[in-house]
Amino acid sequence: MHDRPRLLYLGLAFPPGVAGLFPELQPAGHLIETSMIQAVRPYLEVRSVGISPVDVEKLRGRLDNSPGLPHCLNLLDRRPELLHRFRSLRRLRQAYLDWQKEGWQPDLVLVCNFTSPVYNAFVRWLKRTGQPPRRVLYLADSPMLGLAVPRLRRLRYRFKPFGWLHDEVAPFYEACVAVSVSSKSYFRERRLPWLWQPSGCDPARARTSRRGHSDGPIAFGFFGGASEYTGLPQLLRVFTAQPRAATLHVCSFGKARFRLQKHYAGHPNMHFHTPRPPDACVELARQWDVLVNPRPILPGNENNFPSKVFEYALSGRAILSTRLSGVEQVLGPDAYYFDETTYDAALDQMLASLSQASRAELDRRGAAVQQHVLQGYSWSTQGQRLARFLCDLLGRPLPGLPGGA
Repeated sequence: MHDRPRLLYLGLAFPPGVAGLFPELQPAGHLIETSMIQAVRPYLEVRSVGISPVDVEKLRGRLDNSPGLPHCLNLLDRRPELLHRFRSLRRLRQAYLDWQKEGWQPDLVLVCNFTSPVYNAFVRWLKRTGQPPRRVLYLADSPMLGLAVPRLRRLRYRFKPFGWLHDEVAPFYEACVAVSVSSKSYFRERRLPWLWQPSGCDPARARTSRRGHSDGPIAFGFFGGASEYTGLPQLLRVFTAQPRAATLHVCSFGKARFRLQKHYAGHPNMHFHTPRPPDACVELARQWDVLVNPRPILPGNENNFPSKVFEYALSGRAILSTRLSGVEQVLGPDAYYFDETTYDAALDQMLASLSQASRAELDRRGAAVQQHVLQGYSWSTQGQRLARFLCDLLGRPLPGLPGGA
């Protein structure tokens, strides 16, 4: 038996140097996937595969210094979808068989989400092989798992090449690593091992220097996606519903941001910022007083986690959030929360209250939240936690620690 368990990771992150070239195309979890897999490398022998609409081979000479995963194989999934998916599936199967011939047989295959039809088809094929490795789902998002799917939609999937409902793919896995606590019941009911892994953070990226107190109204801030699922449209609606002694700054990405900017253009208390890389977002957030995570209750939101709260914590600013997916366990008691079940009224009340808060108290709370997150959810801690879970599935001790302690 080889010293370290072998892990094959099938993910959505770009390879190094690509993410910075396509800020609008970046998968939401690119930095998370990159950090998570790098964090388990001290304990596991890892090979990774990536899939994206970007032809990486044509970017040689243009790459920047943005982080990513050094994949053994980069696959394409773009128009025409059917052609590229058949090609990518064939390449992935062949690479797997070639690795086996070379003597590299993975003990575990960890797959990111149900997002990729190519990965779904590969996992189904893998289970049919003679001695498949343990198959583990990394569930970072699913808008349909565990939810009722209309008959017509189910029928359409029956006739769709590479089309499977999430509930149809889930049984091909033997364990789940999930970012949301809400998914625990789905997998425990099926007697499958389950681990809560709500992302993590790199303490080296934290901004810990105190900033000078500024005058003027309290500044609320948001950065992240602009879709309904993030809560940004709802935040803008509630914030602008009445006059406020505060400002709201938004740094968002995605197609929906253009519509929102146009709709709220000219509002005296609204400020929109252009998209920027993660570290630049954290630095920008230092200029604001309270960062808002307005994640609402929507179908599927129980299966994801607002990773922005980790980025928020790195800035050291106060945070206002809903409690969805276990956020309060990550941020701790010093964050501010509002009740997502009475969304508009609760958010409006907290915006009004925090508009009158002292900056000294906001700074104290922000520093306390940052300390809580850095102590409990650094990537070194999360990497060891994930590696131990995967080793337990194999019945093997965690490498590098006496007895796997």
